Amino acid sequence: MANPDLGLDDVIFPLSREAFFQSHWLGQPLFETARKDKLAPLLVHPQLQSLEALLKARTEKVRVVLPDFNDECSSIFVEPGEALKSYREQMTLVMDGMQKQCPWLAEMVKKIQADLGLPTGGENNLANGRAMAYATPAGGTTGLHFDANVNFVVQLKGVKRWRLAPNTSVLHPTDRYTSGTGEIPIALERQCEAMLLDEMPETHLEYFMEPGCVLFVPRGYWHETRAESDSLSLNFTYAQPSWADIFTLTLREHLHKTPGWRALADGLESADGTRAHKAAAHLQCLIAELGKNWSEVTAKQLLAEAGF
Repeated sequence: MANPDLGLDDVIFPLSREAFFQSHWLGQPLFETARKDKLAPLLVHPQLQSLEALLKARTEKVRVVLPDFNDECSSIFVEPGEALKSYREQMTLVMDGMQKQCPWLAEMVKKIQADLGLPTGGENNLANGRAMAYATPAGGTTGLHFDANVNFVVQLKGVKRWRLAPNTSVLHPTDRYTSGTGEIPIALERQCEAMLLDEMPETHLEYFMEPGCVLFVPRGYWHETRAESDSLSLNFTYAQPSWADIFTLTLREHLHKTPGWRALADGLESADGTRAHKAAAHLQCLIAELGKNWSEVTAKQLLAEAGF
């Protein structure tokens, strides 16, 4: 059969791209029920018809989610031939990097990414688009968590319940967090404005994903899942390059044009206090020199130098 040729418009149909960007892209979930012929080339593709078909075509190891937190933060990797045993023991399987083994999925990932207009920084690949398959046995759950990326979820087989809630603890998080682990990344801890959740609030959204349904989960949105029956789904996930990411990358490229900025940061963490002090003073001089001409530097210039 012909390989699917699908992009963002196919995934969010019948919603228009303009409406998606205006109402959902920057922070509001989108749920679309299954529709006749929507994503049909994807849903009937032989490799996505069953877990067995997925594992047979698998060229890399499979992530097995351990039952302690029921979340990817606690997992092991096994060979594809060993994964079915773990699944039958009620453990969720995650097949990362599906785009690496399926050229047509790689093209779909790239097309959606281009449609979204995500900044990539050329070879830096800041958007880091990926496709991931999830196989969850009936009754299997995913613990309460949020991600620092966005997800477009396409349900392939079975029924999975999703619960979602807005994140009022941290806006635009730069790291993932799973409730109950007791581990908060340092960067995320600095970004929090309120306590992180331990359980899903009563005022949450609830969706039942059936084959053909699509769910857009924004960056930072709390979510947890439960498979009502054996479930198979495909996620298209994208990082969210921030203005800080863009600025630091473009500034780095700009500074590297100057030999003084390319020189070794000699002595910066030396045990010799005199060397360390001298290093800090040298950096201060570089910053001062940069400031003299900084008003002449434009955003357009920085972006061009960094390959945007």
